[in-house]
Amino acid sequence: MLRRDADKLRSYNSDFLILHYRLGAGLGYRSIAGACNPSGDYLHIIEGNQWVQEWPSASTVKERWFFHWPVAGTVRVLNCDWGWYLMELNDAAYRTYWQAEVLRQLQANDDDGLFLDSISVPNYLGADRYDPALPAIDATFEAGWATRIEDWLAWIQTQPIGKYVILPNAGSWITTRDPTDYSAADGVMIEGFALWGFGDYFAEEDWRLQMNRVLELVSRNKILIAQSYGSDVNERLFATASYLLIRGRHTYLNLDIGLEPEWWPEYEVKLLAAQESAGDDIDNLRTSNGVYVRSFEGGFVAVNPANSGPALPVALGSGLIGWCSRWAAVRCLPVGRRPGI
Repeated sequence: MLRRDADKLRSYNSDFLILHYRLGAGLGYRSIAGACNPSGDYLHIIEGNQWVQEWPSASTVKERWFFHWPVAGTVRVLNCDWGWYLMELNDAAYRTYWQAEVLRQLQANDDDGLFLDSISVPNYLGADRYDPALPAIDATFEAGWATRIEDWLAWIQTQPIGKYVILPNAGSWITTRDPTDYSAADGVMIEGFALWGFGDYFAEEDWRLQMNRVLELVSRNKILIAQSYGSDVNERLFATASYLLIRGRHTYLNLDIGLEPEWWPEYEVKLLAAQESAGDDIDNLRTSNGVYVRSFEGGFVAVNPANSGPALPVALGSGLIGWCSRWAAVRCLPVGRRPGI
């Protein structure tokens, strides 16, 4: 969003917030043509009222900025989907260059925060989606990258750029062996919250893992942007209900199906204040029959994340029973209460 567009929106609502988009662990180069061939247009990002090329001039680029694989100091690693190079986040020269660029853009855009995209252990995005390919499973490689990310985020907070809200995209965050700790950031975006989307749901254990990782951040009042991709109302309800189970002081839900802005009726559910919390374990909200339930002043939310099995009964109040199918949220209307999910 260009600066003039943001200013226009802020003329209607002074609290309208803008996050500046940058890659977290990469530097944008050129769009991919053919089989991992970066020969398309240069990638651009916003600076004030214009789109500017992200890739710096040839005289500026230093080889030491790049993460090299499989042998240090020889081959750059290219992301074959999006046309960016994997960077050596520990390199002091790259940090200096990167901060100067991003800080200038944050100021030109009058941004409120910085969104760092794709900042997770890189092979979790698909080891074969890079050239050269990264290891599919390698505990040493993954631990090293988790440490890079943690050090990078901690360093950012000590710099002038740290006065802005820092929000990395942690992806779906359901890789069980992922050791990354995002505690140095001001929060995270979870891309693929509660389900893969478009007809594809998590395994129940992955759903529980994601909920618990998110709860740890929510319990510390970190910011959460929960982004889900849904193809129909059932998927939107499941994502919304899962979100309400972990909703905290600084949590936000985005149900997304494309690039155009969207508004969904699920956003208008009025459950008011929560009457209980999951604490640090989503199973604190699990009932004896396997449905996860959280009470609010205006109703309650019930979620069945099971991958198989029959629909499960849920007491709606006043002797009424609802049925919660697998991968489902149940709509409830207890007598004398507002509509809930």
